[in-house]
Amino acid sequence: MSFLELVKKRYSVRNYKDSPVPKEMLNRCIEAARLAPSACNSQPWKYVIIDDPDLRDKMAKAAFEGILKFNHFAFKAPVLVLIVSERQKLSAQFGSIVKGKNFSQMDIGITVEWEGNIVSP
Repeated sequence: MSFLELVKKRYSVRNYKDSPVPKEMLNRCIEAARLAPSACNSQPWKYVIIDDPDLRDKMAKAAFEGILKFNHFAFKAPVLVLIVSERQKLSAQFGSIVKGKNFSQMDIGITVEWEGNIVSP
């Protein structure tokens, strides 16, 4: 399949199975996301896999409840992946200042896109 065909087939998942996600599949997704390009290869991210049901529910509640209850479907997901922004390498920080762009946020957006489009084996 061509890249354009793949892009046309992507979609946002809003319904999830009740079954746990196999560790091998989680590792495959994280490995693919880890390989995403970043400014100066700084990879300014860490991934936290939340698959414990109690902790996942607490995290979903903390992140998605309140006045605006967006992404309520996250409460039904068997796994949440928390992406934590890390400090960029000095060269990427310098480039962000010179270019007036936050490369760290762009890099995290790229890795999230890669992670979210891994096809199951």
